[in-house]
Parts: sequence; C-alpha cells; structure tokens
Amino acid sequence: MHGTLKIDSVKITSWNSLTNNYAITNGTRHDLGVGKSEATVSGAPRPFITVEKDATGTTDIINSEIAYLGYEKGSFSGVGTAGLNYYGGDGSILRGNNIHHLYFGFYSSGVGRMVIENNQVHHNTIYGLDPHTSTHDMIIRKNVVHDNGQFGIICSLNCNNITIENNEIYHDGNKNTGAGIMFSRNMVNSIARNNIVHDEVSSAISISESHNNQIFNNTISNSGGGINLKNSTSNKIHDNTIINSTKGIDTSAAGGVDGNMIYNNHFISTPSSSSSPHSSNTVGSNNQAQGTLKHHNKHSLGGHQAKPGFA
Repeated sequence: MHGTLKIDSVKITSWNSLTNNYAITNGTRHDLGVGKSEATVSGAPRPFITVEKDATGTTDIINSEIAYLGYEKGSFSGVGTAGLNYYGGDGSILRGNNIHHLYFGFYSSGVGRMVIENNQVHHNTIYGLDPHTSTHDMIIRKNVVHDNGQFGIICSLNCNNITIENNEIYHDGNKNTGAGIMFSRNMVNSIARNNIVHDEVSSAISISESHNNQIFNNTISNSGGGINLKNSTSNKIHDNTIINSTKGIDTSAAGGVDGNMIYNNHFISTPSSSSSPHSSNTVGSNNQAQGTLKHHNKHSLGGHQAKPGFA
C-alpha cells in the first residue's frame, strides 16, 4: 500500500484452491539460545499486507478479520512477508479486528502515532504484536492477546513512547522462550500499565536492555517469571500484583541491572524477589508479600543494607 486505505468489516485470508482451505504453509523460526542466530524453516509463499514507507496516508483496519497470511522467507530481510506489516502510514488505526493465524500478527518499523485497540490477536505463529525498529508514539490498549508462538506483545530495537495498557494477555510462548509483554533492545520512555497477564509459562513481563520505562498497576498470575529484568536501568516498577507465580520480580541476571526503582508491589503465593549481588537498585520496604511464599528470598534486590524507609 502506497496511498490511503480503509478496510471496514471485511474478511481477508489466504486460500489454497487445491486443498479448498486456508494456506497453512507459513514456515517457522526457532531460538537456538544466547549468542546464536535463529534457525528458520522457510514456508511456501502466502499473501500478506504491507503498508510501504512512502505511503501518503493512513491504512485503517476496523471490525475485520485478518487471517492465514504471511510466511517465513528465510532471512530477516524478509520480515515484510510476515503478515500485517506497517513501514509507513503514520497515524493508522487497527480497531475491533480478529487477527489470527498470521506468521506475525502485526509488525511495524519506523511508524508513529498508531493506535491498536480492542482487537483479538491470537494463534499467530511467532508474535502477536511486534512494534519494531524505531516505532514510536504508539498506543496498544484493550486488546486480548493469546496463544501466540513466542511473545504476545514485544517491542524491540529503539522503540520509544509506547503505551501498553488495559490488555489481557495469556498463553504465549513456551518454557524456553516467550513472554506476555516484552520490552527489548533499547525500548525507552514507555509504559505498561493496567494489564492482566496470566498463564505465561516462561515470563509475564520481561525487560531486556531497555531503560527509563514504567511498569505499574499490572496484575500477573499463574506464570513462570512475574517481572524479569536483564541489562536494564532506570526503570520504575511499582503497584503491580503478582499471584501464584514461580518468581516475583527477578533481577538475578549478572550485571547491568542498576538504578531501577521497585516499590509498592504486592506478592501473593509468590517469591517477592531474587537478585544479583552485582546489581544496585532502590527497593521500597512497602513491597508486600502474603500467602504461601515459595522459595522466598529475604534479602533486598541489590543486596543493600536496610535504610530508613527501605529494606
């Protein structure tokens, strides 16, 4: 798309005339571990929707079903085949849609002022929503995001001023990879608030190499990690409730987890914290734990001596 488009109350899918069914030959990619490139399995081509960088207006998609699009091309330069892609179209709106069984549910690069709200985003092969590379000033709210192959919502690589609020997110990824919400690779000045995240086997909310963000008023339950931080600084994490999860707030990754403020969080049947002795964070004494605490770590994050008002 190079111009302006409005899609309203339309169903858009692939179709395989030989099988008389949707095309499902989308391929996949696998995380091989730290320091290794992902392995890809190329899929047979399927249709996809792409808003090009030079688009002269918005592409709004409203009250529609977008399904069975996109495929793995076999290289990261082929992300544009992922399904629903925005490289342009600043100010576009995605509202009230059912987005499912795409390779990536949504991918953007360098786009600003988009609103993504009131959508069902589910059963996409890799990610649900993936604002990427310098996406900025985006609002993601009131969506139900679930059963995506790796991450529900992931913002990665120099994204800024992203607001993720009032979403329900669950059943994304597996025990080896994935999270409900992921801040990744220099995501800054962004907010995750008032979200309900549950039944995420690996991690509910993960912050990696990202700084100056706020994570607050989220309710997390029945998950592996509650809120995990790695190589991230100057974030504020407060007023979250974490229930019946394996970990509460985890800063145990070696090094690079400094200057974060962690306060007013409530832990129910969940360890309150785990930390690295090499990190330095400010942890308020008003973090509260109740219920059966599994493997509760009694020392404060960063290993500081208690100060007035902090523990």
